[in-house]
Amino acid sequence: MISASMNFIIEVLRKLAGILLVGMMLLTCADVVGNLFGHPVLGSEEIVSLCAAALLAFALPVVHRDKGHIGVDLLYLRFPPIWKRINNLFLSFITAVFFFLTARECYYYGNELKATGEVSSTLQLPTYYVLYAIAFACFILFLVLAFEFISLLKGDRNE
Repeated sequence: MISASMNFIIEVLRKLAGILLVGMMLLTCADVVGNLFGHPVLGSEEIVSLCAAALLAFALPVVHRDKGHIGVDLLYLRFPPIWKRINNLFLSFITAVFFFLTARECYYYGNELKATGEVSSTLQLPTYYVLYAIAFACFILFLVLAFEFISLLKGDRNE
């Protein structure tokens, strides 16, 4: 079971993802209208792409917690309960390891970009902030998966 503080962080990430989505929509609309009058928004593609990367990362923990992802259960539904349990344990463990490594590598890559002074091409925005945000969201997803794995190991959840 996920703790209340973890749920709070997941909800904050969900709200930030929503804010980013609305901001991307408004910026794209402003750019389209600006193009009609010959004055596009400078760097709008750049900002939208950076926001999209953060939005996707911020949405991952809440989608996993709420089981909002797509799954194909044709074979899984035919498994006996013990095989379902083994499958769930294996997948939650492997996925947790993957997202821990992803968070770590995004953090390290963000450090590299910060050290080299890497910025975006048009607006010269530092891009390492986005990588730190992605690393944070992936680490939160790792924690959600780790709690899920422990819960499955204890047999607390019916799968």
